[in-house]
Amino acid sequence: MEPYYYNRMNKTQQAVYHAIYQGLLRIDDSFLIPRVEAEELYHIFFQLRLDHPEIFWAPGYQYKYYPDSPNLIFLPEYLFEKGKIKEHQKAMKARVEKLARPARKLSEWEKEKYVHDFICTNIHYDKLKKPYSHEIIGPLGQGVGVCEGIAKSVKILCDALGIWCLIVICGNNPEKGIKYRHTWNVVKIGGQYYHLDATFDNTLGKEEIRYDYFNLNDKNIFRDHEPLLVPAPACTDGDHFYYREKKLSFTRQPEITVEEANEGEKE
Repeated sequence: MEPYYYNRMNKTQQAVYHAIYQGLLRIDDSFLIPRVEAEELYHIFFQLRLDHPEIFWAPGYQYKYYPDSPNLIFLPEYLFEKGKIKEHQKAMKARVEKLARPARKLSEWEKEKYVHDFICTNIHYDKLKKPYSHEIIGPLGQGVGVCEGIAKSVKILCDALGIWCLIVICGNNPEKGIKYRHTWNVVKIGGQYYHLDATFDNTLGKEEIRYDYFNLNDKNIFRDHEPLLVPAPACTDGDHFYYREKKLSFTRQPEITVEEANEGEKE
């Protein structure tokens, strides 16, 4: 699927992104990348992992360099030893294929709902800060996750089903008591972009599946979500919110707060 964040980068940033991507796929202990400033490198690595949630084994990195070198020596930090990574890769690929198979012949909207309902029915929101809760291996492998892991799982399932999907992140807001970033998705259905926050619906739906955050436009999502750290396509269509689409009455349950949904998220 489209590498959204890669396509927004300049040529140097894309070269760094590509070098890191290839090195992580090889599970190298270290490799050279073009030299950029520390903050720029952080953003490239961060956005690469939003484009590629299938790379779940490398949540961090270090680097070193020689003063006169045009390159950095990139040192990935892996969640598992290499043999275990390969086992998890194989298991995750099979898991995604198995989950996607029943929905392959559905319409775009039905595929989106299938992914949303799977998350709300099968994933337990995890507040214990397990390392894998931020990666697809948490929700898809262990049945637990925080919003970052859930949004990555939504994207990888949408990718498998041919649904355009983007992971988006908003910042914290200490003045409002919001300590943590929050992560969700933007999807493209019928040529229109919509916000899909499966984490919020997962947290709301204790006894039944909720669709309060299914296909919202910008106006409605940002009533209780902070501004995005990196811009996403504008979501302007307000006519295909789930409850309006299905012509169902919509009465909100007691409001979930961003703090509740984000507990345990990374700063």
